[in-house]
Amino acid sequence: MNRPPEHDWDDLPGDEADPDDDLDVFGFVHEDADDDPDEARRLGAPAAAAGGRRRGLLRRRGTGSHPAAPGRSRRGSRLRGGIALGAAALAFLAVVVLVVQGFLGGADHDGIEGEELTFSVEPGEDLASVARRLDSAGVVASARAFERAAEDSASGVVRAGDFVMRERMPAADALAVLQGTADGAVHYVLVERGRRLTEVLDALAESTGLPREELAAATQDPARYGVPAEAQTLEGWLDPGEYRLPVEASAEEVVDALVRPVLADLAELGVDDPDEQRRVLTVASLLEAEALPRDYRTVAGVIENRLAPDNTETRGLLQIDAAVTYGLGVRSLSFSAGQRQDASNPYNTYVHPGLPPGPIGMPSDAAVAAALDPADTDAYYWVTTDIATGHTEFSRTYEEHQEHVRTLQRYCASNPGVC
Repeated sequence: MNRPPEHDWDDLPGDEADPDDDLDVFGFVHEDADDDPDEARRLGAPAAAAGGRRRGLLRRRGTGSHPAAPGRSRRGSRLRGGIALGAAALAFLAVVVLVVQGFLGGADHDGIEGEELTFSVEPGEDLASVARRLDSAGVVASARAFERAAEDSASGVVRAGDFVMRERMPAADALAVLQGTADGAVHYVLVERGRRLTEVLDALAESTGLPREELAAATQDPARYGVPAEAQTLEGWLDPGEYRLPVEASAEEVVDALVRPVLADLAELGVDDPDEQRRVLTVASLLEAEALPRDYRTVAGVIENRLAPDNTETRGLLQIDAAVTYGLGVRSLSFSAGQRQDASNPYNTYVHPGLPPGPIGMPSDAAVAAALDPADTDAYYWVTTDIATGHTEFSRTYEEHQEHVRTLQRYCASNPGVC
């Protein structure tokens, strides 16, 4: 805190310093401090001006211990000096009062400024904790200002959840957002790339508080959101990313908010044909499930090689494990020999040639871009030989591929539970 510079009262002139000095500070104070120099030094000019004794001191000053200077009244000069000193003391005290009030009351921002940010209030978090974190983030100028705003409001209770706020806000405005009485209360939703529709619905229910049954029902008619009628479900049509959704949003509004970016991106990429849209999202979802972003385009090239009519290596079979496990409804990197031959699984790409019926998860923008621009490669096989690093080997022949598969098997044997 900045403070006014303190006066060194011992350096001020006394009666013996300058007979014509209008202030004559200590000559003024001595007479009302019981002739005690130490007491006069302790009180100083502010003490003399602070109380009702100032008037009595001025009256006693009329006895004067020094002769008046020629041409002016000694009594008048001392009166003027006392008034000036008193005014300075009062100004100093006013500053002190303002500083103390600011410290006790808490500084506050004058207006709303800065960029938007998301502030989260945890369930059961007390007001003091919220105030401290708002202060630490700089949203409010002081924790005390926020607490005072809560004391002045009809209710000092804030809601749990995620809220869109600004970098600097008056405490009362910040409180209104956290109480839901002003715009800004939102649900924060994260849709991770590669997640399946069932997993996204779980995350939406947890983030928004909407019943999962309502969210599932909202996905039953994809066409209502502008998705082609050929799409039987919204699998693959919900855009991965971060969302801040209004707390009052319905299940249908939440689903619509996640579908619209996909439709907009496809339109921007010039993918307007419904069949082509479904094909691109299906390939992209396979890339998301099977490869790291650095390998998306290469794996996309392998898929195109396997789908080519002249493919004699796999005879049109994609043989993608992630598609098989999607059809089984499990998350696993392996499955049994019987499951590999199970034709009742429409997503079993070891039995059914061509692409699976539809996407197997939510592809990212990068995966969609790779599906539209596959790499030029002569490979027909790939296998990730190190799960930890994601290192993937690509092969032109089945024999070479089998060597890499044995490398993976050795890795899995050395790392139980990973595969």
